[in-house]
Amino acid sequence: MSRYLTGAFAPVPREHTEHTLPVTGHLPPELDGLFTQIGPAPAGRPRRALDGTYPWFMQDGLVCGVRLRHGRALWFRNRWIRSRRAARALGEPPAPGPRHLPIDTVNTNVVAHHGLLLALVESGCLPVQLSETLETVRYTDFDGQLRRGFTAHPKVDPATGELHALVYSPLRRWAEYLVVSADGRVTRSDRIPLGGRPLVHDIALTPYSLVFLDLPVRFDVRRAAARAFPYRWHGRHRSRIGVLPRAGGPVRWLAIEPGFVYHLVGAEETADGTLTVRGLRYDRLFDDPAGDPLGRPATLWEWRAEAGADHAVARPLDDRPHELPRADPRRQGQPLRYYYAVAQDATSDRSGLLRFDLRHGRGEVHELGAGTLSGEPVFVPRAARGPEADGWLLHLQTDLASDASALVVREAADLAGPPVAVVPLPVRVPVGAHSSWIRADEWRAMT
Repeated sequence: MSRYLTGAFAPVPREHTEHTLPVTGHLPPELDGLFTQIGPAPAGRPRRALDGTYPWFMQDGLVCGVRLRHGRALWFRNRWIRSRRAARALGEPPAPGPRHLPIDTVNTNVVAHHGLLLALVESGCLPVQLSETLETVRYTDFDGQLRRGFTAHPKVDPATGELHALVYSPLRRWAEYLVVSADGRVTRSDRIPLGGRPLVHDIALTPYSLVFLDLPVRFDVRRAAARAFPYRWHGRHRSRIGVLPRAGGPVRWLAIEPGFVYHLVGAEETADGTLTVRGLRYDRLFDDPAGDPLGRPATLWEWRAEAGADHAVARPLDDRPHELPRADPRRQGQPLRYYYAVAQDATSDRSGLLRFDLRHGRGEVHELGAGTLSGEPVFVPRAARGPEADGWLLHLQTDLASDASALVVREAADLAGPPVAVVPLPVRVPVGAHSSWIRADEWRAMT
């Protein structure tokens, strides 16, 4: 049986709602919002569970959330996104709204923009609007503005409120750069030739550019026809960084050595075009028959290109395996000093929390202990304005022995100290993709 059907990945049998959760410690009253995690989890009987090719990335989307307010944990809910397949498994009609693709599974990220709580996935599928209690409302194309779908990793520029996205699809050999204004209007749509069908999971912003990676993990029609994870390693394909000017103009391409990156830590760029990009690099990925998405370690690398150069020089910055980097959202598009991540060997039953200081090139890890796994840590600022490191780190934590999960709140500057608060959850939350903190004022405008 696939390891993605056992332990912390094991599916849950049903949806659950629990009100007035217990709290150990004291929840900061400033935390008024919704903590979510979304990830792949089959609704109903798992498909292809016994043949060694169980496609975890392609499973139904399960959203789990905890509502915090006034120092209390008001409720926990887990809900499947009502795609066609999940709705059929649950014996319900699918969610209304348009679809652009035959497959409408949404399982990767949750964001709020223009008063909408949106569940996202990549490869061109449309977003799903969620209610403030995580029910599926509908699939949405922003009133016809998303003609070619959307993506899993848009970025909000805090200076403008604009949402920046790079939309790609296995049906096209080009991507689309979209900018969505704070009031929900698509104000820019540029076509970016790719010369192929790469997997482009993440982007970074600078004040001048949108930065993305074109790497050797490509769409494979034979794997898609076999209903396996449809991307695999193509070693002879070029590897490069794309730098797209936010003010308009052609892409600047920078050649780099082969590798793969799910997640970028960030990018810095000077006015003359000197660029530094940091991300978590895998030597290779998706080159095994099963297409295992998490079976290799990723480590921190940096790519630097001087103004006018056509290539970037790479160097490793840290050798500890880690993933799911997150930083202060107020610093989006600006130089970072700190980021946070899950420190874990992909084959281990233990994990820790990493706090990395980019200014001094060193990280500290708080180990969680054997049999304890962490989800993606999310940095939440203490106030709208303040120092970069001033806030909390929120993450889900699962104890394998007791098969139980909890929401943990820590001081971001003191990961080794005792948690500020722990909220035990009524059911285990399966290992997921991404976690989010949605402030209450980000969804109160929802219609």
